[in-house]
Amino acid sequence: MAMRAVHKRYLREFFPAMAGYVVILFASLFWLRTLDGTLARAAVTVLPAIPIAFVIRAMVRVIRDQDELERRIDLEAIAIAGGIGVFGFLTYGLLLNAKVLPDPTGAAVAIWVFPILMGLFGIAKCSMRWYYRSHE
Repeated sequence: MAMRAVHKRYLREFFPAMAGYVVILFASLFWLRTLDGTLARAAVTVLPAIPIAFVIRAMVRVIRDQDELERRIDLEAIAIAGGIGVFGFLTYGLLLNAKVLPDPTGAAVAIWVFPILMGLFGIAKCSMRWYYRSHE
């Protein structure tokens, strides 16, 4: 099956943004070692968020421009991923609150929210595609 124009555009937007994220992430980590001021460190630390904003933009554009079934699959997948992610982080927080698990740093938890959501989205999207193909 040939790739539709909307998906080609998505890949043209997604991959450069992700490549930019990786490059800027490593550059900012290296650069942070040379900085002392709080404002400078804060600015350099959030630089990798800029290409992630472009990733999110690409995701919104592809969902907006897809056909109805593809949009339904993506929106159901993001709802499922969000629900599972929220449930997982809530459960984790409850276990931390009960002192059942050792306390992590805030950064150790926060840095995983987006990758976990996107990973769950990928799994849910594959599942939803399989579901709709098997029920045609």
